Amino acid sequence: MAKVVQIPVIFGFLTGAYLGLQPAGLAQQTVESHVVPLKHSSIVTMDKRVEAVRGDRTKPGEPFVIRIHAEAGYIVMPHTHPIDENIVVVKGSWALGMGDRFKRELLEPMEVGDYGLAPKGMAHFALSKSATTLQVHGIGPFVTRWVVPVYELTDHGVLLKAGAEDPGRVATTTPSDCFVLKPGRHVVAASTGQ
Repeated sequence: MAKVVQIPVIFGFLTGAYLGLQPAGLAQQTVESHVVPLKHSSIVTMDKRVEAVRGDRTKPGEPFVIRIHAEAGYIVMPHTHPIDENIVVVKGSWALGMGDRFKRELLEPMEVGDYGLAPKGMAHFALSKSATTLQVHGIGPFVTRWVVPVYELTDHGVLLKAGAEDPGRVATTTPSDCFVLKPGRHVVAASTGQ
């Protein structure tokens, strides 16, 4: 006579033992939803250009997502980052180029949905061909270092800045090819007749 093993009893016992080993509340865990709608705003000041979506881009090891808003014709001068810059165009037309000098002929067009990569330490530059919003993500720290320091005209004088996050220091001298203007003065260009 053959022995009969009751598999449903053994299976039920093993399943119960397994579930008993699971951490309490596992079935009650929920995934936090975090939806950040795309903003449709005009750029007024530089501090409104970068929008934090998630994380702190300045903290080492922290994942981050930011959105960068730029008006048509906005040029980003050559710069580097200490990490890879992962870029996705979510609105408008953008162009990205590699190199330590801004050269229009090196710009590669990017349209909505396109992805661009500026590898860590590689000098790159960009042009906003229309009102554009980019989404950039990575693992911090994400800071911008200009290839050539930037001179910025302010109410406190001309500031020299090594990077986008640099508050700057008052420049004691400026290069001979740098415009030195006074705040409130209009810039007038000669007409070329074209």
